[in-house]
Amino acid sequence: MMGLLFVSVTFHIIALPVAVYGQTKSYNQFWNDFQFVTPIKGKWSNEINIGQVWTSLSGDDDPFHSNAQLYARVWLHYSLSKFKLSVFTGYNHNPEIKLMGQDGLPEIRSAVQGIYYFKKTPFTLSGRLRIEDHLDRRIEQGFDESFRVRSQVKLTKTLNATEIAKGSVYLVASEEVFTQTATDVFKYPRFGSNRLTIGCGYAFTNDFLVEMDYSNDYYPNKNHQLSYHTVQVNLSCYNWLKNLKNTLLK
Repeated sequence: MMGLLFVSVTFHIIALPVAVYGQTKSYNQFWNDFQFVTPIKGKWSNEINIGQVWTSLSGDDDPFHSNAQLYARVWLHYSLSKFKLSVFTGYNHNPEIKLMGQDGLPEIRSAVQGIYYFKKTPFTLSGRLRIEDHLDRRIEQGFDESFRVRSQVKLTKTLNATEIAKGSVYLVASEEVFTQTATDVFKYPRFGSNRLTIGCGYAFTNDFLVEMDYSNDYYPNKNHQLSYHTVQVNLSCYNWLKNLKNTLLK
């Protein structure tokens, strides 16, 4: 896993620049993402993750034109001082995805993910590798299985504190590379897209964070390129069951 993370970081630094040819089609999107994290025991924790994707269409710049995706995931995390291993399974509802015979039908996604923390103070620098399993429902032949690999480098820096805690403001920036989703991705990996993200967040309490990001997803193609400009709002709730119980018992 460490070797794969090193390769991932090196790839981001060396192989990311992509020449742009032909015409670029741009779309605007809005994402919201809610994370509810609960400690289980020791180094284990659970996360419930729900979200929604809105998108513009060709010829219409309104990012709320269509509801493109709804998703829900359940995570299990195991955390060490410099490493975090996670798995999830989730359900995606895709009302506006009409390509490749899917016709808006749902998909089931599962993944295994590793995060390595190169540095934690005075800023956090991490590398992430995720391997996803996609089960896409098709109209005629049931579910098709395919895979995708994602690798990310992320930087987080607080502005008015040594760590993210109540009252702190922080900045985030990340660079992520996706392979094309395919059945043979491990044998013949092909570059699929690149995502650049910048944003900032605020900790209302030690357990409740709000973050707003801008991201650009770029999909190269020999004939034309796709570019997605996205504003994303993330809400993170830690120890939410305990906090909810304390609030109800007041």
